[in-house]
Amino acid sequence: MINIREMTVLIADDSPSMCQGISGMMKVLDYGKRFISVGDGKEAWDVLCEEPVDLLLLDYNMPVVNGAEVLGWVRMDRGLRDLPVIMITAEACMDYVAVMGESEIDAYILKPLTVKVLEEKISQVVEKANNPPPMIKYLRAARKCEEKGDLEAAVRLAQRAVRENPKSTRPIRELGYYHLKRGDLDPAEKYLRAAAEKNYLDVFAFDKLGELYLLKDDTEKAARYFFKAMEVSPRQIERGVRLGKLLVEKKNFKKARDVFKKVFSLPSADPALREEIANFCLENGFHEYAVRLLEDLADDYPARGDILFRLGMFLVGEGEKIKALTYLTKAADLDKRDVGIRLELARIYLEMEKPLLAEKPLFEVLQIDSGHEEAGNLYKKCT
Repeated sequence: MINIREMTVLIADDSPSMCQGISGMMKVLDYGKRFISVGDGKEAWDVLCEEPVDLLLLDYNMPVVNGAEVLGWVRMDRGLRDLPVIMITAEACMDYVAVMGESEIDAYILKPLTVKVLEEKISQVVEKANNPPPMIKYLRAARKCEEKGDLEAAVRLAQRAVRENPKSTRPIRELGYYHLKRGDLDPAEKYLRAAAEKNYLDVFAFDKLGELYLLKDDTEKAARYFFKAMEVSPRQIERGVRLGKLLVEKKNFKKARDVFKKVFSLPSADPALREEIANFCLENGFHEYAVRLLEDLADDYPARGDILFRLGMFLVGEGEKIKALTYLTKAADLDKRDVGIRLELARIYLEMEKPLLAEKPLFEVLQIDSGHEEAGNLYKKCT
């Protein structure tokens, strides 16, 4: 039970004055005893992972990680998923947040805030958390059954939740999810699609439909729903990566390229992800795309000698020695004491019958290690 006077409140807004204003209004109302303010979604998530919070007031439009992403993390976390959340938004985002609220948030407030609206919304949300309606009770009971492995009971309870509130998409999508876990793909598809059609922001339904169509080996539909999930919530980026890798393994390189292009267009896609996918493509035969990714990384991060070396060595294996020399030479310039790179340069030059060019890297190796046997033997070939 939440004590409205004693509760701990987390306020996440990139405007310090807004955080101060909200906490000030709540103190006037005598709502809450402890207030924690943060300036972006990542900081909010860190607080939630570290200490107990009774109520989250979450700005929708924040830097680093936005409110929608934080909300998604909360609802997917077993320990936090029932946390009451009030989304705060500007009027321009009202429609988006209102639809999202159908399945995820407990209430939303439009800026500018007033004491009256804040009092009304917080009291309603706390009352609902302390005395949940029948639909919520059934869904929570279904979730407990699922966690115990009793999917039959979970399905029955989700069906009751649907009957309690047939207009809500949440029980419909939960029912589809339990069918999916049971392996009943046809009813799962029916309910998940119904939820997705009723709420175009239901990331959970899109995500599970993507998984379902992967099980049905329908990669076209899987891609469509994973893309929808990623458009709403960039945290779903891992689903797109998974789909792209599956397509690479199936040798459907053209579709995989399209999927990865979509993934990389998302704000949360970082260089480490491009490197991961490049390495995966190298290992699974999608060499042309892997080389392109590594070349882009080498251009963006010219001080990354490891990328230059990996790219150069792969090109050597593909017989593109001239191109490989460019990257290996750059890698050697970055690390003045790397014997392996210099030996590889010397081998390539000797294979190309250019002993004079091989002399320099071999001389450098011998300066680093005067007793290096292979370098000494190769140097003799140069002279």
